[in-house]
Amino acid sequence: MITIKQKKATNLKTKESLYVSFPYSLDNVSKIKSLPKRHYIPETHEWEVPVSEINNVIALFSDQEINISGKVNTKVAEKIENRVMFDKVDGSDYTFKTTPFQHQIEGFNYGLAHNKFLLGDEQGLGKTKQAIDIAVSRKSQFKHTLIVCGVNGLKWNWLNEIGIHSNEKGHIIGSFINAKGEMEVGSVKDRLKDLNLIADEKSIYSKYYFLITNIETLRDEAICKKLEEMCIKGIIGMVIIDEIHKCKNPTSQQGKAIHSLKSFYKMALTGTPLMNQPLDLYNVLKWLDVEHHSFYQFRNRYCVMGGYGGYEVVGYKNLAELKQKLDSVMLRRLKCDVFDLPEKVHTTEYVEMTAKQTLLYKQVRDEIRADIDKIKVSPNPLAQLIRLRQATGWTGILSSSIAESAKMDRMIELVEDATAEGGKAIIFSNWEEVTKIAKAKLKAYNPAYITGTVKDRQHEVDRFQNDDKCKVIIGTIGAMGTGLTLTAGQTVIFLDEPWNKANKDQAEDRAHRIGTTGTVNIITIVCKDTIDERIREIVEEKGEMADMLVDGKLNKADRSKLVDWLVG
Repeated sequence: MITIKQKKATNLKTKESLYVSFPYSLDNVSKIKSLPKRHYIPETHEWEVPVSEINNVIALFSDQEINISGKVNTKVAEKIENRVMFDKVDGSDYTFKTTPFQHQIEGFNYGLAHNKFLLGDEQGLGKTKQAIDIAVSRKSQFKHTLIVCGVNGLKWNWLNEIGIHSNEKGHIIGSFINAKGEMEVGSVKDRLKDLNLIADEKSIYSKYYFLITNIETLRDEAICKKLEEMCIKGIIGMVIIDEIHKCKNPTSQQGKAIHSLKSFYKMALTGTPLMNQPLDLYNVLKWLDVEHHSFYQFRNRYCVMGGYGGYEVVGYKNLAELKQKLDSVMLRRLKCDVFDLPEKVHTTEYVEMTAKQTLLYKQVRDEIRADIDKIKVSPNPLAQLIRLRQATGWTGILSSSIAESAKMDRMIELVEDATAEGGKAIIFSNWEEVTKIAKAKLKAYNPAYITGTVKDRQHEVDRFQNDDKCKVIIGTIGAMGTGLTLTAGQTVIFLDEPWNKANKDQAEDRAHRIGTTGTVNIITIVCKDTIDERIREIVEEKGEMADMLVDGKLNKADRSKLVDWLVG
């Protein structure tokens, strides 16, 4: 039994405190130690905690009887008696800005019934929209929701999705508009300055409900302390960690840092089935306040140790217990279980180029600007811009000393997610040089490969369609974008786009044909603040203009303006 009484504070800087006592157990001690503020009083065997922590105390000891000793204020007593661990929100009154699918409504309702949980839906089911709706529905309870992106470029996706799915404003911490009118994310110093301003209720930053940053930001100790302070004070009432499997290592800097995010509402997102690697669950469950033991204790409970010195994991045990613990805080749906999805789901994945890649891109852009007048009068100005586009795909095409690409890094992560449940992926690029690099990067997936130089295309198609070991097919849009049936793949990734929307539609339809089962995810990877973004807009919104440019039918004045705009 847990006993709680309320009286004048003795060790904490507050007027009154709660005093929690219980029969000694390592589990209970681990739970109470997870509270951000607590003080043990050895003389009375009590733990002093702030009255404001009553919600967390109830949540921690929800499986045990709680007894009130003496007088406590009415609100605290009601919470204990009714086991109200958090304020209920009536989802029936919520107005969705964008119409949700049925499974998203179910996810929304699940989120309202859980203050801390893991949304583990398979890729393509709209985890981002569900998270935004859940956060907005709780807006009346606190000032800000913090979104931490496990993948750097995803902060731009979140900023875009917030505008689509809500009427709230989002702000990337440390961002500002530079002299060219472009949004730029500043240094760690800029981010800390932002946080100090956000904490000031009178600041213009108070209008931003969603605060967005990437996991690397948490590597700075001062920022972690500031975020922890904002969470404890309730300024940040909800934290969403996207791609939380990137924080699975409890000994890594960012794995440790997420535990400074002590908000009452916590939401973790991942499409990766963590149960495949039981040890990967520890840090996630610990952040969600489900696991209160040390990593050593967790490992010994669920792993069979052996090997040299007995330090190697050679097997697992008690997995039914672990799965039950995970299921208590996880909602996971697969596409095959959802029946209301459209035939295609289109997603744009923004990535930020590396420092060296950005430098090379700018060098190529400067060279093109120097010859811009010649390019404008060229019969095919688009051909003159190929080098700029290739710089976003793989720098090694243009440089013998720089060989890297943010797109390739994100492609690997997307393929990992797409194939985790036995799925397959189709990858397109305009250029054979890019597909060769993609093939090398994805060697572990036994890729099939189709370009203009591959003679037996059908053999590669058959491998992809029928060989379970072949998880990926890679090819150029010209060679693989028409005439082939690739229905074994439900994820289509474009490393770059064709100028013509019809060509892209045809390439997408290699997967979406007669015989397709389930929804096809179409993912386009775009480098932020590059020609990629402008091409994305042309292909999707100005298709006719793009067609006229490709066909040479655009008048001189419009062609000149379009080339200027593309180069930036």
